Amino acid sequence: MNFIKWHKKQVEKNLNMFGLSNYQGFWISFIKGLIFGAIIMWFVGCKEQVVIKKAPATKSKLSTEMQSDYSIGVKGNCGMCKTTIEKSVKELDFVFDAEWGIQSKILDVKFNDPSNFDVDALNYAITESGYETMNTSANQTSYEALPMCCKYDRNMEVYSSKSD
Repeated sequence: MNFIKWHKKQVEKNLNMFGLSNYQGFWISFIKGLIFGAIIMWFVGCKEQVVIKKAPATKSKLSTEMQSDYSIGVKGNCGMCKTTIEKSVKELDFVFDAEWGIQSKILDVKFNDPSNFDVDALNYAITESGYETMNTSANQTSYEALPMCCKYDRNMEVYSSKSD
């Protein structure tokens, strides 16, 4: 005897024992299924909780960050954004080094000679690469050419220059 025949026989036996019709048995089975489904979801369901951890307080902090001559917030998302932003700025004659933080969204720039610094050229290099700051808008053609992961939220808040 297979399982389905056995189950059918047990259901009929239980219905007859309690004097219930097939219609009443259907609704009892339906409600029982809802209850068991809810219980299963309770135990198996997603238990992921967002935990916000605070950074440990340290008295002395070793800084691996570059000591910059100029800093500006630049909108972006990922490691590819980092590469593109840094490369576009490093091509400028007056820039010695540049580093963009993925989490902080801050571009730190170190100059060869701070007297030759041109903020318009720096902003132009950033916007032509498809990225923008709070004070500038990206070149639309360059933005559309960015990979999908690099298409940042255009309403993203980034900090303006720390050096101003």
